[in-house]
Amino acid sequence: MSSRNFPFAVRLIGFPPQELEAFDAAFETEQANSYGYFRLAEGNLQDPDLYIANAGELKALVTLTDLRPSDVRPALLIGQPDVELPYRQLDRPLAWPELFAALDALMETRADALSRLEASDVVTVPERRRRDRLDLDLTDPAEYEKMRSKVRRDGAVLVVDKSAALRDYLADLLARQRIPVVWVNDEVDAVEVCKQEPISAVLINTSTPGVDPYRLCWAIKEKDSPVRIAVIFLISKPFVYDLEQASYVGADGFLNKPLASHHLITALKKFLPFAR
Repeated sequence: MSSRNFPFAVRLIGFPPQELEAFDAAFETEQANSYGYFRLAEGNLQDPDLYIANAGELKALVTLTDLRPSDVRPALLIGQPDVELPYRQLDRPLAWPELFAALDALMETRADALSRLEASDVVTVPERRRRDRLDLDLTDPAEYEKMRSKVRRDGAVLVVDKSAALRDYLADLLARQRIPVVWVNDEVDAVEVCKQEPISAVLINTSTPGVDPYRLCWAIKEKDSPVRIAVIFLISKPFVYDLEQASYVGADGFLNKPLASHHLITALKKFLPFAR
C-alpha cells in the first residue's frame, strides 16, 4: 500500500451521538496502530475515503446504496442488515480490533483499485450492477424543498473574504475550471451582489472580520425563490460549525481550511451543474 502521512476520512451513516463519540475515541486511540482514520463531521463536504453504515437503520442503508460504494470508495456495515447487500459486514457488539483490521483490509483493496486506475489510460465509467436496492423514499421535507429550487446554470461563485492570499488562490483554481468568480469583503455587498448578479454558490470565509456567516447565509437564502444559491462555509479553528444553526439558515455545508483544491472542486460540482 502506498504510504500516507495523514489519516483516511470516514463518513459514518446512521449512528447515534454516543456511538459517534465512541468511534472518535477509537480513531484517536488507534492512530499509531493502523493506517489512521478520522470521522467527517456532519455537514463536511469533503469526499470520504470510505463509508461505515449502521446496518440496523433502514434510512442509513438507503443512503448508503444511493452513494454507490465501490472498491475505490468502499463501505463497511456494522450489524446485521435485513436485506443482503454486497458490502463487508461486522456483527455487533463491535470489537474495535476487528473493526480496524477490516478497515485496513478495505484500504488495501482501495489502494489496489486506485493503482489499476492510475496505470490505465482508459476512461472508467462506474459499473451499474444489478443488486438489491432499497427503493424507499425517506427524504426529509427540507430536502424536497431544495430539490424544487434550481441552481443558476450560468452563475458565478461569490467569495466573501478580506484575505488577498485566499482570494488569489481561489481565483486561480476556479479560473482553471472555467468557473467565474466574484469577490466581496462584507455582508452588505455580498447580499447586494446576490440580488444583482447571477450567483450559483457563495463561499464564506468564517474568519472574515465583521462577517457573521449564519446571518449572511440567512440573508442570501430567499426562502420562496425558485433559484437556489448554495452557501458553503470555509472554516478553521476556533470557529465551530453549529449544525443546528447552519441547517436553520439553510447552509449547504462546510470545508476545512487549509483548502485542498480537489476537495473544493468536488464540493462545488455537487452544486454547480455546469461544472460537472
